[in-house]
Amino acid sequence: ILKLQFLYLIELSGADNMMKHAAIPLLLLLGTSLCGAVKPMNFVFHFPDTLRAESYNSYGGPVPGVSPNLDKFAAEGVQFNQAHVMHTQCSPSRATMITGRYMHVSGHRTQSNLIQDFEPNYFRALKENGYYVKWMGKNDAMAPNAVNMSVSEWKQDIGYPSGDNAYKFGDAGFFSFLSTGAKQSGADTHSSADYRAIVESVKWMKKGPPQPFLLYIPSRGAHPPYGAPKEWHNKFSADFVKQHYALRPRGLVDMPTYMSQEKGIPHFRNISSLSDDTFYKIHAVYLGMLAYTDWQFGQLIDGIESAGLKDSTAVFFSSDHGDFGGDYGLVEKWPGSMADVLTRVPLVARIPGGKAGVVSHAPVQTADILETMLDLAGVQDSTSFVRFATSFKGVAMDGTEGNMQRYVYGEGGFYFKNEQMNEANECLGGCPKSLYCPRGQEEKEDNASPRVVMVRNATAKLVYRPTGVSELYDFVTDPRETVNHFNTASYAPLRAALMNHLTEWLVLTSDVTPEYKNPRGLPAYPHAVQPDPWMKAPFDYLQMNGVTVGSPLTDEDP
Repeated sequence: ILKLQFLYLIELSGADNMMKHAAIPLLLLLGTSLCGAVKPMNFVFHFPDTLRAESYNSYGGPVPGVSPNLDKFAAEGVQFNQAHVMHTQCSPSRATMITGRYMHVSGHRTQSNLIQDFEPNYFRALKENGYYVKWMGKNDAMAPNAVNMSVSEWKQDIGYPSGDNAYKFGDAGFFSFLSTGAKQSGADTHSSADYRAIVESVKWMKKGPPQPFLLYIPSRGAHPPYGAPKEWHNKFSADFVKQHYALRPRGLVDMPTYMSQEKGIPHFRNISSLSDDTFYKIHAVYLGMLAYTDWQFGQLIDGIESAGLKDSTAVFFSSDHGDFGGDYGLVEKWPGSMADVLTRVPLVARIPGGKAGVVSHAPVQTADILETMLDLAGVQDSTSFVRFATSFKGVAMDGTEGNMQRYVYGEGGFYFKNEQMNEANECLGGCPKSLYCPRGQEEKEDNASPRVVMVRNATAKLVYRPTGVSELYDFVTDPRETVNHFNTASYAPLRAALMNHLTEWLVLTSDVTPEYKNPRGLPAYPHAVQPDPWMKAPFDYLQMNGVTVGSPLTDEDP
């Protein structure tokens, strides 16, 4: 009524066109205040596996043509040049990101110790605050009951063909992960589940999905084996890569055991004798896999815009860890490594109303992505569980630089047999021909992947292994991490200062008080089992997602 009266008064007063146009912003503001809060923002989070930041062109990647879509996207939003994961393996990295808690707080140290239903997490916080959470792709994060509590709808669509092993069993190189490449097209939704997940997600957005929503797409990305669809496998030749990029050398001194040609990954995988050209081929195929993932991201962005959601949807792009990709004569990743090629990942965000073309050099961690979503959703303060992440909303919206003095942390490795063999046995199960067999053989060795913690700022990194080789890097003089200064006398003050930061971090984050209290007295005898206090009504895990037992499901149903 007030809005109609306002328009009537303008007409009645005989106001000229200029007055009428000047009144429109005021009317819109009045309409917003009368109708309540602004509609919550949607979120799309593309999270491909195994992407290292330094290979992307907008991050300075020297091989041209790897990432035209992400480069364009970065120019429309904010790019974080020092984004780091909190663990360098799939499951622990995702568990730390989604809970906002470091691995030592909750024990998510292995690939199969996942987030439980009693653990608070960002997805659940958004769901309980009215968001429809759709998950399309890889899990490696949540136990089944936690998925019910935290996600509204999900589908495991992940992967694409890589071709055959490039080597015969028994030959050096068989365990290098290098493949021949696929015969299928990357645009074939029957063979490429990664691309199919993009296509189905776009269809879902165009059909008018429940809003606000969080659409999470964790895809294979560039996860080994090194092999891509036919358009992408040979996109870059080894010679072309060599013209633009020099691999980090093998056989560096004073490095941790996993890097050793005689005792580490090269020995167990039987790749020590491979030529440099082979490692350049591995790197070239890895870049082709990045390029394929970049093409998919471009399709997703086009889909968001064609669905009419660009102005109401914040888009985030990042990854769970990087890859050696032939650097140091190594392949894949390692659970006890804190090398920058593994910890440093791309992180780019485009937020409606935010600044464009911003490049932030302040250190951030992947959990900051989901903390930022809470902030943008307006539920950050009302979400009470303890987490160790920082929103970068201010950087994205205002273009101001983040905290250049910030320290970021990571951890990994094993100490107790239950964690060591949990991981090793999973890999050993496929011996002798599984590509992960050598990793299991190495991990089961005593102290092969010792526990490790890392502290890093914008200029230096300390990697501490109480039972192994520790590392200290000066990024001002050695940005590629080739000289370990841990035992260099002139670096003793820096080492001591970073060790102090590690101690403070471990003390301040060592535990968190549970969200729910318990009565101190004994319950009445006998005591019937009650629904757990962290569950919200309805208590049935199917009913909470709108599924009734016995009702038929179709392909269109959640």
